[in-house]
Amino acid sequence: MGSKAGIKGISRSEEVVTTFKKEDDGTYTKQTKIVSRDRITSAVKHRRKENPVVEAGPFIRVSDSVDYDEKMEFEDYEGNMTFLYFKKMNPMREEE
Repeated sequence: MGSKAGIKGISRSEEVVTTFKKEDDGTYTKQTKIVSRDRITSAVKHRRKENPVVEAGPFIRVSDSVDYDEKMEFEDYEGNMTFLYFKKMNPMREEE
């Protein structure tokens, strides 16, 4: 049997990538972007004009798993699931 031609667009999927960037002052900025993955080649493309990076914050890292706003889950070097918890800071208002 011969191979079938792929249907245009069906081999692509969109994925949401979320990262927390540590700033110089010790706070974190949440960065979210949408990338397109080709399921056949596993190549990833980020189209900046169509899907710009969205930033939110500032956040502080907290150790309390009860009082948090954002939770990041990842697999560490030993293969264990690890969690980081972040709490959004209120922007400081300048007093006149």
